Amino acid sequence: MFNVEVTYQSLSDYLTDIRDLIQENSDYQWIVAEIAKVNVDKTGHYWLELVEKKDSEVIAQCKAVIWKGNSETVQAFFLKTGTHLQPGMKILFLGRANFHEKHGFNLKILQIDPSFTLGEMALKKKEILDRLTREGLIDKNKLLEIPVVIQRIAIVSSKTAAGYEDFLKILKGNAYGFIFHTFLFDAYVQGEEAANSMIKALKRCAREHEKFDAVVLIRGGGSVVDLHCFNDYELAKKIALMPIPVLTGIGHTRDETVADYVASISFKTPSELAKFIIDRAFDYYSRIENIRKALLNKIDAVLKFESARVTADKDRLISIAQNTLERSISKINLIMKGLHTGVLRTVNSERENIFSLKQELHRKTNMRVRGAETSLNNINNRLKIRGVDYFTRTKFQIKSITDKLRNKTESLIKLEKIHLERLSEKVYLLSPENVLKRGYSIAYFNGKVLKDVKEVRTGQNIQIKLYRGKITGKVINKEEENDGAKLF
Repeated sequence: MFNVEVTYQSLSDYLTDIRDLIQENSDYQWIVAEIAKVNVDKTGHYWLELVEKKDSEVIAQCKAVIWKGNSETVQAFFLKTGTHLQPGMKILFLGRANFHEKHGFNLKILQIDPSFTLGEMALKKKEILDRLTREGLIDKNKLLEIPVVIQRIAIVSSKTAAGYEDFLKILKGNAYGFIFHTFLFDAYVQGEEAANSMIKALKRCAREHEKFDAVVLIRGGGSVVDLHCFNDYELAKKIALMPIPVLTGIGHTRDETVADYVASISFKTPSELAKFIIDRAFDYYSRIENIRKALLNKIDAVLKFESARVTADKDRLISIAQNTLERSISKINLIMKGLHTGVLRTVNSERENIFSLKQELHRKTNMRVRGAETSLNNINNRLKIRGVDYFTRTKFQIKSITDKLRNKTESLIKLEKIHLERLSEKVYLLSPENVLKRGYSIAYFNGKVLKDVKEVRTGQNIQIKLYRGKITGKVINKEEENDGAKLF
């Protein structure tokens, strides 16, 4: 094939030359790269795949190794940052080129600077905060009004997270017996997929936001690197644009995450967030209880005042009626006495006249006795008729006046008595106990009097106060009336 003699060497010899060349010409350098993959083998060696990206495109790539004998640099990195080496993390390391005939080319890592990784994350966080500020998103969620009572709560967290369990334990075990309705939108809260997972959970929550008063984003404690997923721009943007308030309870002890900055309110731990919700409900309950007590005191004072006023009016009317009756009786007695005296005086006067005429006629003539007697009898009859007529008219007048006075007095007493009875009936009918006794009832929802069917949803429990006892029921159906309340 070839007419000349070819000089050659084996692959191992050639690769050995390459190794020697690289070993002779390479020295340790500080290098910045992003970790794409990391594995630890059974012997304790760390094998990494490093990349460099430009506009999300990989422009350089190679393998690297941290030998077991140099594993203290990994431990130092963990003690400083609170997390292990993981994909997506940028590191500044002291390394040199290394080539092996069998395993090929890689970089041998001697040291890792943990402060660079932390600084890189802080710089990225600042850039995201500046961008959110420029776009007007940093305070957007804070402008939403937080409900007085946060009772229907959407939770974005991992169902296995300790922070989620602590949140529910404090919320449901509150000392006041408040009932909170929670719904979990399960999501990762750590790792590469955490940010996208939480964004998807918030999107699902936004589609059903009318069912909730607020969203809580919670996670237990962790290192700065562990919480780095909460510094994601897209996650922060989604929080800012949520249609209901977002409250964060992320277990950080030092710096706030970007999610905390854009949330309506942020708390250091899920437990603090749960206590805030309970305290807010207790404040509202206290205000309602104070109003209830003040209203009861006011009603009691009004009832006592009206009762005293009715009693005073009743006593005054009885006294007036008695005085009027006594004056009327006295006046009638005086009239009766005057009439009696006048009649007696007239009768006596007429008797005296008759007696005088009789004596005079008797003296004048006995012969005219019969005629005089007849005349006298006529006169006597006329006098009797006249006296009877006068006495009858006088007696009738007295009876008429007496009847009028009696009727007027009785009418006055009856009117005042009816007025008193109506006042008593009004007081009695308006009392809450009598209203309930007549078959009415009062419906409560979470301690609040129901006035509109819109205040309660189908399936919710309500309490009904009856004249004797209380009933707890569930809303099965609702009928709304637009023209006001109609009892029948």
